[in-house]
Amino acid sequence: MKRAAKIIGILILILLVVAIALPFLVNVNSFRPTIETQASSALGRQVTIGNLKLSILTGSVSADDLAIADDPAFGKAPFVTAKGLNVGVEVIPLVFDKTLHVTDLTLDRPQIVLLRTPAGKWNFSSLGGSNASSPARDKAPASADPKGSATDQSLQNLSVAKLNVNNGRVSIGDANTKSKPHVYDNVNVTVRNFSFSSQFPFTVTADLPGGGNLKLDGKAGPINPNDAAQTPLEAKLDVKRLDLAASGVVDPSSGIAGLADFDGTVASDGRVLRSNGTMKADKLKMSAKGSPAGRPVEVRYATDYNLQSQSGTLSKADVAIGKALAQLTGNYETRGDATLVNMKLNAQNMPVDDLQAMRRKSP
Repeated sequence: MKRAAKIIGILILILLVVAIALPFLVNVNSFRPTIETQASSALGRQVTIGNLKLSILTGSVSADDLAIADDPAFGKAPFVTAKGLNVGVEVIPLVFDKTLHVTDLTLDRPQIVLLRTPAGKWNFSSLGGSNASSPARDKAPASADPKGSATDQSLQNLSVAKLNVNNGRVSIGDANTKSKPHVYDNVNVTVRNFSFSSQFPFTVTADLPGGGNLKLDGKAGPINPNDAAQTPLEAKLDVKRLDLAASGVVDPSSGIAGLADFDGTVASDGRVLRSNGTMKADKLKMSAKGSPAGRPVEVRYATDYNLQSQSGTLSKADVAIGKALAQLTGNYETRGDATLVNMKLNAQNMPVDDLQAMRRKSP
């Protein structure tokens, strides 16, 4: 019995020595040019990564830094930067065949910049697109398929079991303007069974500007190869304590303010975004000189928004203040920073006492 325990102990010691020694024997940095080239080709953007480290015990390769270039039409600043990148790999093929099989990806503390033109085009629209340009594609031999079919096919076959973003920061703003972007901190994303060619589940959580938080839980995909912004999705959206003025949901100069909770759904087929749900606003103020309402306001709504024309239809907006109920319907259109509305308000037999609660006297 003692001999068997001794043998087991020796075997464990040998395995530990091998696990410690293998990272020194496998030059994982030799994969860096290949990873950068393939990632750049797949995304249609220049991708650079820092020093790579291999951990046999965890079966992962880590990089010190990551940077993904932006669409040249939006500027030269990076689209994504991250302090760390962790890639889960299959160890046996890596050690013995020198091939890299990815099982999961984790971005640590990334900075992501999302920009939109007045025409509604996003800087992430061209990610992975067949018409995207990258150094890898630009250097392709003349005999290669001009449509990049080989690259596109490899992209369609790419899949990752787990994809995570930890403690990120997302900045959303308008391109080529001096307007201040809206920043979302502590952004965490979890994706399972990610693939460009099929639907995949995802969860997004984030802290909102001015306080509050949101959670988006649903499914997206397949990725639209011509415009990633038109990728189909369906999800449940839960927002708590949204500051209407600080978040940028409304123009702060309008004087509209208050804290809102939202519970609803969003769904897009890539062309039309449909949303419905309930919003409850507390301390609502409708003008700069107004006072916060003394009673919560509840809005039950349904709307369709055309992503290309940037116009929508509000088919339902039931605004309830106690027992007072008003119904709002109509159309709206976004033109750059301005939003044009054409609405019809129907309000009958509204109790005066409930309406007076909307006008709370200043102390």
